[in-house]
Amino acid sequence: MKPHDALDRAALVLGVVSIASALFVFTSGELEVVRVQVAGVVVALVLGLLAIAAGWLESRTLIFAAGVGFLVAAGVQLGLLARGSGGFLGGNASTFSLWLGLGFGLIAIGMVPRPEPEEEIAPEDQNASVIAPSTDG
Repeated sequence: MKPHDALDRAALVLGVVSIASALFVFTSGELEVVRVQVAGVVVALVLGLLAIAAGWLESRTLIFAAGVGFLVAAGVQLGLLARGSGGFLGGNASTFSLWLGLGFGLIAIGMVPRPEPEEEIAPEDQNASVIAPSTDG
């Protein structure tokens, strides 16, 4: 197992969470924890798919792109809320916090230093580095 597999899986899971959050479009009343309308569903699906692709392809650049996309969406949502409505995204403060969390989570995953892949050493070369005990006595 590669040491950065867990990081890529985490990006993939955050993408799945984003796609799952689009299901809030079907809720109302007490179950409407996160308000999502059509434009919000598009944001959740597109950026969620980008995060899944980033984790699948093990691409830090795509992980950053998805994270920045969520932060931009959260910033736009906050600006719309400051004007007094959900605006064209149709979200609420919970939508803002969900996207903010996904954005910072993806950026944090992308910032974790990853070790460079080591070259494999042939078995005969590994034995050559072992120093035999001296028989001089």
